[in-house]
Amino acid sequence: MALISANSFKLSRLASLLGLTFLLSACLGVDVDEVVQRQCPSVSVLNTADRLVVDGATIGIATASLKCFIDRDNNDELLAAVTLRGRADKKQQVPFFLAALTDDAVTSRTQYKVSLNGGDYEITLPNMAYGQKGAGQTPRLVIGFVLTQEQLAANRAFYQEKLGLGD
Repeated sequence: MALISANSFKLSRLASLLGLTFLLSACLGVDVDEVVQRQCPSVSVLNTADRLVVDGATIGIATASLKCFIDRDNNDELLAAVTLRGRADKKQQVPFFLAALTDDAVTSRTQYKVSLNGGDYEITLPNMAYGQKGAGQTPRLVIGFVLTQEQLAANRAFYQEKLGLGD
């Protein structure tokens, strides 16, 4: 009899725990699920927009990676959380852009202003919507610094010299 009581007690505790978990998940209300990596778009750092020089200090983007999510509460919207790693010569507020591209169009683009401390950094940008589930073509994502024409020209000259492609 004691064995049946112990098992019944364990089962009732398990049922209570499962019920509590279900209630808590329902209270959260947001139905955002992570998407498996193979279903995510590619992300890359745009060459010549990976370097920003401000007042003699250089900020660089070394790598970009991402995690993807689907927002089931918002018409199965696809979201990407991009993580950047790089180095900043000093503390600086910098502008980044993130764009979703198909073969023939920019489907979405957003900008962020982020404060970086000097030294190595790793930041994850807020989620960006890049499409709808089942909408067809998966875009690719590109990220870089928002540059002036002068900064872009300076970056191009820097890479031409670095690669030995001078005039």
